[in-house]
Amino acid sequence: MSQQEEEPLDPAVEAIRVKMVRLLAISGGIMMLGLMAVLVSIVYKVNQDSEPKAKPVIADTVNDVVVPAGAQIVQTSQSDGRLMLTLKLSDGSTRIQLHDLKGKLVATYAVREQ
Repeated sequence: MSQQEEEPLDPAVEAIRVKMVRLLAISGGIMMLGLMAVLVSIVYKVNQDSEPKAKPVIADTVNDVVVPAGAQIVQTSQSDGRLMLTLKLSDGSTRIQLHDLKGKLVATYAVREQ
């Protein structure tokens, strides 16, 4: 059996085939660029920290927080640049004081029963 040779294409059909091959190459290249952009953005996002690392606060000064005489500090907490002290006063009542981080008194709350 001998190998049959294909007939050459009509010049108009050959021109369309060349255009289609060129279109296929261009669209394939654009798809590859888009896929690479997506993969690069995924790698970038994965390598980013989920939460920015907080810089450590280095105290260069000492700030005073004033509490009433005879008061006992029951609880403390710090959030959003505020320091909260829960105090048990010498008369048995409870008071909450809010201070900024420099020690300045921002607010005082008396805790009472209804």
